[in-house]
Amino acid sequence: MKSIVMYLDFMSADASLAFERLPDALQGLSYSLSFKPVLLASGHQQASHSSHGFNPLSGLHLALACDAAGMPNRYVCERIFQHVRTHSQAASEAAAWVELSAQLEPVQDVASARVKEQLQAHTAEAMALGVAAVPAFVVDVQVFSGLDSLPLLRR
Repeated sequence: MKSIVMYLDFMSADASLAFERLPDALQGLSYSLSFKPVLLASGHQQASHSSHGFNPLSGLHLALACDAAGMPNRYVCERIFQHVRTHSQAASEAAAWVELSAQLEPVQDVASARVKEQLQAHTAEAMALGVAAVPAFVVDVQVFSGLDSLPLLRR
């Protein structure tokens, strides 16, 4: 069984597309898949200049807070990606995040030091592996970067 880690940022359109296409790309394979939200410098710069105006930390912190170990499941990630795609009005951001948070029922305080440390740990781990942008996938110790790398995960 393959073990795959997907490093992602909810503000990345490519990460969103890769997340959506991942089940089809891996269909018929035996694998375990985990998701690690990260905040890389390039992603932060893109997010701060994006048209939707979301703070990238909102989704990252919420995802991490939904699991005691900071490893959100597919449902949590899917809901946050959907939220970012469908809520383009920055003015309603705070209320919309509160509503989504209530639906996802985080087990940790979203603003806690532990959640921030988990994000820092995931990001440091990704950088140590050579991940420079999202989406990135690690299979064993091999890193595959970008949306175009999905077919390579079948090897």
